[in-house]
Amino acid sequence: MTSTHTLTHSYYSAFYAEKGFRFLEQIAKEYTLPENLIVFSVMHCYEGSLPYLNVLCQLADRVVFIPKQATFCNNSALLSTIESIENCEIADSAFDKIALRDPTRCIELIREHTREGQDFLILDHGGYFASGAETVLEAFGQQCVGITELTANGVAKYRNRHLMKPLVSVAHLSIKTPADFEASECIVHYTDQILREAFGLKLNNLGFLTIGVIGSGNLGRGVCKTLQGKGIHELYVNDQDPRQLTAMPRNGIQVCTTETMLEKCNLIFCCTGNGALHTSHLQNRQGNLFIATVTSADDELNLPELIESGTLTYIGGNSLVKEYKNQLGASIYLLAGGESANTPFKTGMGDPTLYLFEAAHLLAGLQLATQNHSYASGIQALSVQDEIFIAEQWLRYFYNYR
Repeated sequence: MTSTHTLTHSYYSAFYAEKGFRFLEQIAKEYTLPENLIVFSVMHCYEGSLPYLNVLCQLADRVVFIPKQATFCNNSALLSTIESIENCEIADSAFDKIALRDPTRCIELIREHTREGQDFLILDHGGYFASGAETVLEAFGQQCVGITELTANGVAKYRNRHLMKPLVSVAHLSIKTPADFEASECIVHYTDQILREAFGLKLNNLGFLTIGVIGSGNLGRGVCKTLQGKGIHELYVNDQDPRQLTAMPRNGIQVCTTETMLEKCNLIFCCTGNGALHTSHLQNRQGNLFIATVTSADDELNLPELIESGTLTYIGGNSLVKEYKNQLGASIYLLAGGESANTPFKTGMGDPTLYLFEAAHLLAGLQLATQNHSYASGIQALSVQDEIFIAEQWLRYFYNYR
């Protein structure tokens, strides 16, 4: 059966699109959303988002698509395809991640797309609404049915905020692990590609590059494993939680402080999602430094503040590399412009693990909209039973599990 939905932007991306769409449709089939519900969905501007977006638009009265800037900048042509999806609206580009840090801009966005008294749901990705969450819930307490968050760094931005509504996190589910390791593999692969294209370097150029990894969660461990698979044996790792580091030495990885890493390494993978490197780390740097991130330079380095304070000065660049200099004249090269190192490259549907976390995010939103009474206010995770349900359905659809 061929779908009539807009599942791909180009013919070459069609490999898993239909299968992913049917899987997500199956996850959602027991749920009927309330009439006139508006869904605000922060998403990557990837072709891999299209099956998910189509299912969401079938369920909601309208979906307001808020593209994440990293992939929007490199895939803006995809917006015309997204605009063709029935019941889908694209938020004005002025409502980007930086703008939404201002609570009044969050209010403006919601008022622009809802009628007075109309219910809405926020499916967040990376804590875009975190700074404005308390203001939004105070202004629209009766209308907002809740918030979901996809990423660990996004959840961290919501912590210590007074949330009068439930926020369901799918960031730490075990079924998200395969996609995290897939992402870490891609980030290493594309970092290597960027270095080759822009500098004529390879990751395993012994004598030219010494590599460190800050953060040893799923993404950090995945980066380390993939680097070792490329024959890189001199590898340094740090984490703010020493417990995370105890397994590293037995795997042939040197544990160290961030300061030691900066002395030893000239390529650092930032895998924390939340402040891997600080002003002091970069303003005193004397040698050139390459940085690859798993989220963005705003999250990992607080780049806007570094520029505003004069710690870093922008020199130039393109989608592959942006160069900054510190006051000592050292060049800081942000690979992929400071975004996740696989964002300059096309992402299709060939990896079905992406549908695991999309299904979890979708299911969390559906439950908030239809079973709001079963959730308390504040941050909580999707249930183990729901996670098992998603895993079983996924194994059936993609791997004939019975």
